[in-house]
Amino acid sequence: MKSSRPSVLARCAPAIICALLVLAVSGLAMAGSLTTQRTATQMLVMGIITVGTYIFVGNSGMLSFGHVVFVAVGAYTTALLTMPHNLKQALLPALPDWLAEIELGLPEALLVSGLLSLLVGAVFSLLVLRLDGMAAGIASLALLISVNVVISNWDGVTRGSQGIVGIPADLTIGTTVPWVIGAIAVALAYQLSRSGFRLRASSEDPVAAAALGIRIRRDRSIAFVISAFVCGVGGGLYARFLGALTPGDVYLQLTLLTLLMLIVGGIRSLSGAVIGTLFISVLAELLRRIEAGGDLGPIGLQPHPGVQQLILALTLLLTLLLRPGGITAGRELGFALPGWIRSRRRGFTEPGPDSSGLVAEGENGLDDGDRPYPAQTWRDLA
Repeated sequence: MKSSRPSVLARCAPAIICALLVLAVSGLAMAGSLTTQRTATQMLVMGIITVGTYIFVGNSGMLSFGHVVFVAVGAYTTALLTMPHNLKQALLPALPDWLAEIELGLPEALLVSGLLSLLVGAVFSLLVLRLDGMAAGIASLALLISVNVVISNWDGVTRGSQGIVGIPADLTIGTTVPWVIGAIAVALAYQLSRSGFRLRASSEDPVAAAALGIRIRRDRSIAFVISAFVCGVGGGLYARFLGALTPGDVYLQLTLLTLLMLIVGGIRSLSGAVIGTLFISVLAELLRRIEAGGDLGPIGLQPHPGVQQLILALTLLLTLLLRPGGITAGRELGFALPGWIRSRRRGFTEPGPDSSGLVAEGENGLDDGDRPYPAQTWRDLA
């Protein structure tokens, strides 16, 4: 009797393909100019933030406007932990002595940033996840606004609206790629976990899930804190990319850009989060150059202020109208073996079409072992 469990390769296919895609794009960028490399580095950082947001939004089906809060926590934490001691004393004389004396390396600072964001996420989950649907989205937006007000007025730690300068801006493609692949691995690991399966299923029918005893709020909380950790790490890398940090850098513009990447790529799949990040990053950079004017290859362009925001907004609108599921339509990328290989492996021949020209369901040479996710019943998930 054949097992209904999918193969390890099938289950890990989305992460493997996304990682290979990230490596390919990074390799091409490293062969380009310094401007191209910096653009690619920013794209990779945005990839971590987008994947982190996907862990909660994509699995729960709840739209969140507040995940940039965790990016802000991670960004300011990494900035304070990696700045030179003398510079912290000069810029932030009111900073507590124990914090002023700390100077960590980037990996240690990113882990601390992720853990602190996780703790903040655990607290916020007690507030936001008591609500459902649109109410939860509005509550997350309220938290984003509240945290931004705190950051803008906490002069002793964040320098308020003046921002923090002097952050080591030494982030490179090679430094960022391992963290991107790590974020993809964490996202897929949760997606394939029992909690992830329960959460994705309950997003389709919360009433049925609750009737079977599934604790939806618990699974949402697990996804929320894991998402907060990944976003916190992404925020730390974002601070090291910018080299200077103000409250406006981690506010509404970053929130809308992250959601744009998710929606255009496909908000219900990990592959969509990665593909959306790549697509929107390339499009935004092209539009930025058109907006600034100058030479674009052999073409001379006049400045066109505002064209980037206009085209990105139209891209979002057209996606929602023409392809609501995004580029991937909520599907994951996977490996597909040729039909004759599948037939030989299973010991039967590929069926042909019947008189109607269609292949009968369940006779297409595929079983659950070829699919990235097994078919599960509600009782399996409970």
